[in-house]
Amino acid sequence: MNNWQGLRSPPLKDWERADKINIECVGYGWQEKRVIVRFHLPKDRDVDRIQLATALMGRDIKHSKNWLCEFCGGLLLSVLSAHSLLRRLGTVKIRIYMHTRTLGRPACESHFQNLSWHHLDPPRLVIYIHFVCAMEAPHVRQGLTQSHNTLNLMQGGAMGPMPAFETFGKRPAGTSYPLAGSCAACQRDDSAEGAGASLLRCSRCKMTRYCGVECQKSDWKRHKVACATIHSVNFENWD
Repeated sequence: MNNWQGLRSPPLKDWERADKINIECVGYGWQEKRVIVRFHLPKDRDVDRIQLATALMGRDIKHSKNWLCEFCGGLLLSVLSAHSLLRRLGTVKIRIYMHTRTLGRPACESHFQNLSWHHLDPPRLVIYIHFVCAMEAPHVRQGLTQSHNTLNLMQGGAMGPMPAFETFGKRPAGTSYPLAGSCAACQRDDSAEGAGASLLRCSRCKMTRYCGVECQKSDWKRHKVACATIHSVNFENWD
């Protein structure tokens, strides 16, 4: 008997299975845009294998839409900062900058926050994925800290304080991360052009996108593992 058997659990939701670990991933972008991905893993998976599986799933979720940074989309410049930038950049550039800030910055990185109930039978795991422009940006760190504190409050302080950002590792010099809206295989930034209108979506999971058949075929060995476990994918607040 494993540690989850015989413990009282809430009723199963319509997508949950009694013989599996039930996992729900919620990805967040700008303007409350979300994706909710539900999938199942075998109960006998240890914690390390569960973390690896969810990390691999994160790539498929990231390359599902043209995500804009959750925390800096739509922020307008104050009059003071506009005047300051005007003196340094000139009228044309400040207008371009303001337009870019209004539209939002593309997301390149993802940050995971986990809530787990491994003691339940069946076990449950909720993963919040924040699509952001750059982990080192002050507004991103502030937003992630606020999100962590909210979850921690909801869990009665069980999560503890927000870990120091230095513990997440530093981006290697000269390294750039692919745009969230790019092809999941080649991950070229130019594949995200045109709001991803030309990208093909996997017909099985209806989530992960590719710039062509060749890229989809080349990525199948990696993607098929996650693809087979997905129960449902729902995009919210997208036009």
